[in-house]
Parts: sequence; C-alpha cells; structure tokens
Amino acid sequence: MHIANLYRYPIKGLSPERIDAVEIKANEGFPVDRQYALLRTDVSFDPAAPKWIAKANFIMLMLHEQLATLSTHYDEQHKSLQIKQSDGSSITFKLDESRGREALEAFFYEFMPQQLTSKPRLLEAKDHHFCDKAPKYISLINLASLRQLEQEWGEELDPLRFRANVYIDEAQPFSELEWLGKAIQLGSLSARVMQRNGRCAATNVNPVTGVRDRNIPGKLRAAFGHKDLGVYLSVVEGGLLREGDSVVVGASFDTPVQPVISGAETLTCTACYYRFNPGLLNSSWHQVDDLTEDWRCRDCGATRDAVKLATMFLGGSFVARFI
Repeated sequence: MHIANLYRYPIKGLSPERIDAVEIKANEGFPVDRQYALLRTDVSFDPAAPKWIAKANFIMLMLHEQLATLSTHYDEQHKSLQIKQSDGSSITFKLDESRGREALEAFFYEFMPQQLTSKPRLLEAKDHHFCDKAPKYISLINLASLRQLEQEWGEELDPLRFRANVYIDEAQPFSELEWLGKAIQLGSLSARVMQRNGRCAATNVNPVTGVRDRNIPGKLRAAFGHKDLGVYLSVVEGGLLREGDSVVVGASFDTPVQPVISGAETLTCTACYYRFNPGLLNSSWHQVDDLTEDWRCRDCGATRDAVKLATMFLGGSFVARFI
C-alpha cells in the first residue's frame, strides 16, 4: 500500500489544496487543515480558550452545496484567501487584518442570501482545528473502497467528495474498516486507527458543479450495510508524509476503540445520515416529535427538523436540504 495523495482544507467547507509532503507532530492534526471556519449560528467561541463546535453550526458542504462553485486558494505566508467565482471574477481577502476578515464575512453573506440571516463570523484560534470530530485526527480514504462504490453506479466518483487528508491505494476494498485499534505506519509517521468515517450529505455534492447529484450514504447502506468509507487516525509518533510513501498496518493496541451501542436504529439525521434509537436517549422517546426542540444531532449538531424515519433512506434518491 502507498500514499496516493495528500490534501488540506485551510477553510472549512472550501477548496482542497493538494500538497506533496507534510510534517505532522504526535497528538496533532493535519497542519493548516480546517484552520479557519465561518460560523453561521450564535454559538459562542473564545479564541483564547477554543472548544470544539459541531459542524452544523458552520458554513459547509453538508448544508451549503453552492460552496463547491467557488475555487479558493490560501496563501499561508501572507495569510490571504483568494476566491474565484464561476463567472471568472476573483477577489482576495487578508485574513490577518480585521478589514479583510470583515470583507470576507460580507462576501459570504451576499453569496448565500437564502441560507444566512446575518453575516457569518470567521473563526481562528491558535493550535485549534475546526474538524468534524473533536479529537485531533487525520482522515484517510482507501481508493479501492471508492472504486468498489463506483461499480454500484457504473461510473467514476471524484475522490474529493470525501475531503480526506490522506488517500491510499493498493489496499483491499473496505479493508480499512477492519483496522480499528491497529497501528498504522505511513512514511515515517506512526498512528493508530481510531474510528470509521461515517459519510454525511457533504459527499452527495459534486465538487466541480456544486450540484447534489448522488446519495452516497444511502448507496453505501444499500450495497454494503453501512455508511462508512475511510477512517480517522490519531498520530502516535510524528513524522513526514509524502506522496508515494508506503503504508503498513500493524498489530492492535491493547485498549479497544469506538464502542458499539446496540439497539434498533429507527431515526436518521438527514444532514449527516447518523442513525439512532431515540429510546436509548430517553425511554419515553419513540418518534421524531418526541425529541425536544433543543435536541441536536450527536454527530453533526443539526436540529430536530433534520430527523426522519430511518427506513426512508436505505439507498433511495433522497437528498438532504435544510437550513
């Protein structure tokens, strides 16, 4: 097995940037990955004491597919973001200046008038990443698993739908899902496989056209009995990753990971496709209307309005659209 590609996503929800090599420290995430995020709700955030925030609070592809029509590039040296629109126009924002940050916030308020009721807030905090999971993980996709999914449609799928950091090749399809708790060596970096990556509605968005043209989680469930493609890694010993480096899976660690909660899964969050049994949360809950108004999805933070009966989404053509 080897590393095929490496990507980072400087601003959550915006363009990927391919890189040839990256140095990653122990217990840290992918450098410059989700370093910035645009907060669309009134959730509080203190840059001096940053805490993880669920992804539904941000502007991102799970909810806002039109972001894929923007082509962005982050200049790390000058802390500037260039945005190119589909009409060919281009504008650059200085993210280390208050005027530049305010202009970027105003840009997205004008770009998404139907999805935003106020200007979003550009967030950044030292040593903090606005990733979908609270731990400092890096994400990995097995391209062989993607190719097997492609066979279900009989056509190619852009790997960037899955917005991973590390893409590997020459593994067996879906073998990564069996690596939980195991050591994995990527180049000179040592890591542990921590969690399967359950796919959300962001993967339904074509990264070129910005159109929701597929139901990736639904197809995964229908064809393979789960909605997982890829895994999350925790870096144990830091090192250098380069395209072409070998990937070797080793023995399991002593302590288990990702405990499984049993019970009939009767409801689905249509934003992240998380399925759950409401009775395990509250014995008096049996259907969507039983959830309280302040309920939030444990996986993505979406509201009760995003929840439907699970049986509606087992591989159908449903496309999640809500605000």
